[in-house]
Amino acid sequence: MAVANTTIIQKMINELNEAKDQDNNTEELVKHIRHVRLLCDLFLEDSAKDQVRAKVNGISPLEMKAMLGDNDAKLHRPSKPSSGNEHDEANGDSIFDF
Repeated sequence: MAVANTTIIQKMINELNEAKDQDNNTEELVKHIRHVRLLCDLFLEDSAKDQVRAKVNGISPLEMKAMLGDNDAKLHRPSKPSSGNEHDEANGDSIFDF
């Protein structure tokens, strides 16, 4: 379940206000600043995932053509040249023909 960005920002503001009120208590101040940092990381992580999704879905037709090749081009496999020794007794393609 995704949390709205405005909700995260509002919680950050609340934590900053709490930290501002605790300027004489260093332990409480650090606790609220850590909460703000956690909320910042949450916000940045969500933003980074959105950017990755945009990059994945943003493949242009030219990029697709470059990755997959031209659809009109057929896969050409060169035919295997015949060795000329097509008899049952020796010199075939197998390593066991001797």
